[in-house]
Amino acid sequence: MTTGVISLNVCCGLSSSLPSVKERAVEFCSVLEASDAGIVNFQEVWTPGLLRVLRSRLRSFPFVAVRVGVAGQPAGGLVSFSRLPVRSVSYVSFRGARPRAGGALFRSAVAIGSGLQGVLTFELTGRRTVLGNVHLSANRDGDWSAGNRHHAFQRTQLQMFQRTLRRARRPDTELAVASGDFNVSSDSPLYPLVADGGTWRDAFAEDDRPTYHPELLPSGKRAHRIDYVLVAGDPERSPVTATSLLFTDRVQLADGRSTFLSDHAGLRAEVTLPGPAA
Repeated sequence: MTTGVISLNVCCGLSSSLPSVKERAVEFCSVLEASDAGIVNFQEVWTPGLLRVLRSRLRSFPFVAVRVGVAGQPAGGLVSFSRLPVRSVSYVSFRGARPRAGGALFRSAVAIGSGLQGVLTFELTGRRTVLGNVHLSANRDGDWSAGNRHHAFQRTQLQMFQRTLRRARRPDTELAVASGDFNVSSDSPLYPLVADGGTWRDAFAEDDRPTYHPELLPSGKRAHRIDYVLVAGDPERSPVTATSLLFTDRVQLADGRSTFLSDHAGLRAEVTLPGPAA
């Protein structure tokens, strides 16, 4: 079977200029409910209240992959909804990744923040398929050159991501799909590590449009493609048959306000899954 895998950073940050995410969720959940996608990977679901809102509005996605923190919040802000049964849900934090450059205050703040980011993994029951949902720390400098103070730090997080996805695979795993907000530009020197030197197929490699809305960036900053859907498996047996960007335009809320539904576009890739295990 072929199913849609969707990834969306819902923009639940304190500095967001958008309407509250619970208001915006009414709109983007309506679109997701009406779709035929099988899996939705969300990033920045930072509160238990937002998790409850998403559950209540995605009734046709009965299976939820999440690891809950001590306050009831999704670990790493990561939660995945599925129309297919899931199992083996696990979360690995980026705790321990530390920047090697920048001032003491920067290094301390970024190291603490890294403990709040991580990778959620789970399996589709009986499909020999592993899914990953990831959110790397943001590079707010907007500079992805090798000399930037975030470079070595993000490289460490990418290595941790790749190691986590390798460990999540079983001997009989035929397909792995990972998506999320990597906060690494597709034209940066770290991009080969995103694709792990060709281990992953970048589903949007031929569509290099920015995935962050340029209108929401500070003046003079350029938007980049920083969100990905990655696929590892036999390209003949598990091809990516279609891709599309979602939520690229402003919408009108019920009270008449015009807004983007997130600061990021959503990504959708159609992926052919292995048949049911015997």
